[in-house]
Amino acid sequence: MHEMNRRNFMKTTGKIALVGATALSIEPLLCGFVRDPLKMAFASESPEGFNVYNGVNPNTKDIEAETFENCLSKGYAPSICYKTSKPMVAVAKGTVTQVGEWNTRAKFTKNLGGDPMGAMGYFVRVTHGPNFISYYYHLEEPEVKFGQKIDRGERLGLPDKRWNLARLLFLYWTTASDPDNFGINHSFMTYWDGATDLDKSKEEQNQRFENQDEILNKFAGMVKGPEEYTLLSKKHKGNNQLYKWTSIEKFRYIEYLIQNKPETFPSLKKEQFLEMKKEFYANQPIVLTLPFKKG
Repeated sequence: MHEMNRRNFMKTTGKIALVGATALSIEPLLCGFVRDPLKMAFASESPEGFNVYNGVNPNTKDIEAETFENCLSKGYAPSICYKTSKPMVAVAKGTVTQVGEWNTRAKFTKNLGGDPMGAMGYFVRVTHGPNFISYYYHLEEPEVKFGQKIDRGERLGLPDKRWNLARLLFLYWTTASDPDNFGINHSFMTYWDGATDLDKSKEEQNQRFENQDEILNKFAGMVKGPEEYTLLSKKHKGNNQLYKWTSIEKFRYIEYLIQNKPETFPSLKKEQFLEMKKEFYANQPIVLTLPFKKG
């Protein structure tokens, strides 16, 4: 699978952001967009949190999208919003665990030129093993049924014709996360090319998850200074558990500290870090591909 390296892309374009997000309720995830008086805040830097988001996925130049970062900044639910008429497909192998329909606020539908009292369309939830869930919103009509086993790339439904808008929300346990953190090598999602070795069994997924967690704990055991008791308990700005950092966000923060504040890990050698980094990426628990087919 060909893709542009996420980190190198951000370095060359200068699109590296320190981001903090505030969430006060699970309701935005369930109902689509934030309902008053609930608000989400977005800042250039938060003392509580560090995160790296993409400015644009270089693998989706044929699709107009609101990135995860943009959705947060505009007060939307933490997801990626795609402006497209392409049918949505599953980002990984899994089981359909929910099919439903949600209503939305008049403000949202008016902005998109829809019926002020109309629905935001159907949604499909797919569970991928014990740790991950993906949601596909704004479908005209679901093409799968509850309990159905589906493969990566399997068609789920067309975006509602009133808006040609599709939205992907990805949960890492109960943490809403940027799906573009889970492409190959924790990089941008790419179009699926038919590779059959991307999906892992529940057992292997769990083992990889535990292996990444063990590596993070090794780093935590080396810390000296202010980060000693907080390194692995970071959150996006706010107290909602949905916004705790994922493993890859924690690792990128560790990498940031090593590059910019090496005194945080006084006993860590460069060769040791590179080996731990290699092992961390080799244990990526799930790989996501884009929720659309190419072309």
